[in-house]
Amino acid sequence: MKVSDLIAELLNAAEKSAEMARAIRREESLFQLLIEEKTGDDKGRRFGFDFKTLADVIIQEMIRRDLEKKFPGMGKRVTGEENNKFTNTVGEAVTLEIKDNKKKTTSTLMKILDGNERAAGVLANLVHEEMNLPRPAELQAFEQLQLDKKAIGVWVDPIDGTAEYITGNRDPEFKPGENISQNGLPNVTVLVGVYEKATGQPLIGVINQPFFHTADGKSWTGRMVWGACIGETKVTCIPASRRDVQMSEGGKHAVLTSMSDCKKLGTYLCESFEILTAPGAGYKLLCVIDRLCSAYVLSKDNTYRWDTCAPHAILKALGGGVVQFKGLLASDLSPGKRDQSLREQQITYHKSEPKANGSNAWCNAQGVIAYYDQEVLLALAEHLSRK
Repeated sequence: MKVSDLIAELLNAAEKSAEMARAIRREESLFQLLIEEKTGDDKGRRFGFDFKTLADVIIQEMIRRDLEKKFPGMGKRVTGEENNKFTNTVGEAVTLEIKDNKKKTTSTLMKILDGNERAAGVLANLVHEEMNLPRPAELQAFEQLQLDKKAIGVWVDPIDGTAEYITGNRDPEFKPGENISQNGLPNVTVLVGVYEKATGQPLIGVINQPFFHTADGKSWTGRMVWGACIGETKVTCIPASRRDVQMSEGGKHAVLTSMSDCKKLGTYLCESFEILTAPGAGYKLLCVIDRLCSAYVLSKDNTYRWDTCAPHAILKALGGGVVQFKGLLASDLSPGKRDQSLREQQITYHKSEPKANGSNAWCNAQGVIAYYDQEVLLALAEHLSRK
């Protein structure tokens, strides 16, 4: 299949997914019905609790269906964070599958929504709506390139930042002088990444920020960021964010991390780096792409392949990447070995973690460092290796 056609369909899928996320969030009474706590192997390590919403599951299955419809055989190559089983309020187990017509999909959704025909109908309409965005001019670079659909896989995080999606304020909060959202709906992202199955290398990344801007706190507009790195062809499309604040007023590079890692990493980095935090792994990775910070550093194993695949592809197209935190610090970064070490420590997406079950089989077990500038990465490694 043509790479340009695949990217165009991924953009359609991401925008359709963002509209679904916005539509569910607008329906407050509906939204509250759709939250279900994850249990067992589905529960990730990121929080003591973890939730899935119908938005997560329906978006994942919608992307699977739409890719299958456009490229027969692609649906089974889509892997996501969520399983598609729900339990309604009367204890009935329901498997959410997007049917071949609106009536059948409505019937399935009604079982999940305890017979709420109106809500099921609204969601089914969105699922079966056609999305045809204008093809970006940047796709011309890929018109002559082909990919074998059997040779690729797709990672999907349908709603990254679920906690913010569930509880987030309608109005984002920013610290004085910063343009990195501290909480709220702007921290929610839809992540769709394509990787090569033989090597695990990320190829194409699409990030949709469904709640990028609002003028009235009710109606939101989104923002799409994408990039691809296939062979020697590297293209990105990054619409303007707020402003470039990668350096603090004191001339330090800004580094994003999680609240749980902030104190630990700050001990080693505070002399030369400004340490910032924000919720949402996808959002933090997007901040690196937007150059709102110079890097995202996480020493723990609580991000997953579906979090990093799409941003990694975009960063790779920009000349950066996403490496393993622990692996990098144990590597030989001397001038003669540096390039090889950086290649070896890039996260790959085709093999699960050994001796792990459920979602944890796909965690980034050695932590992550996302960057767009190799010199910043090497400076981080130098400071962190002192610990």
